[in-house]
Amino acid sequence: MKGNIAFIGIGSNIGDGVANCLASIEKIKKDKRAEILSCSSLYRTSPVSKIEQEDFINCAIKISWNDTPFSLLSFLNGIEREMGRIRVIKDGPRTIDLDILLFGDAVIHTPSLIIPHPELHRRKFALVPCIEIDPTLVHPVYKRELKTFLDEIGENQRIFRLTDGH
Repeated sequence: MKGNIAFIGIGSNIGDGVANCLASIEKIKKDKRAEILSCSSLYRTSPVSKIEQEDFINCAIKISWNDTPFSLLSFLNGIEREMGRIRVIKDGPRTIDLDILLFGDAVIHTPSLIIPHPELHRRKFALVPCIEIDPTLVHPVYKRELKTFLDEIGENQRIFRLTDGH
């Protein structure tokens, strides 16, 4: 069975962010429903929250997922819990953050899941890694290539490449 193409945003700013991001990718690889097709570079990024906190390490992966978007959400939330994420402060620091950014061309809006990610087009830390993997990606709601949103984001969102993709 051919899976659905999904883009997962990965971020961490508690502990060793690089190690946390890489560990989460390893956990995703171990699930038989997931096949990792591509991984972006790792980036150091400024937080977009009003909460004072450390910079993040971010990346994105492109996977083939042989199940529903809801099962992917449940799977990713399980990895977050396993890695010690505790949701105390909205938009606060986190050990690991795994977000479904895109799931094929799906547009889903439920209380538990919104795809595409509602902030994707406003966040360099999500856009840049996705564009690195696939420069032609189109936002399924706005019907625009993701790269066209970058000029609309202010310079206050900093992003620096740390490593090349793998």
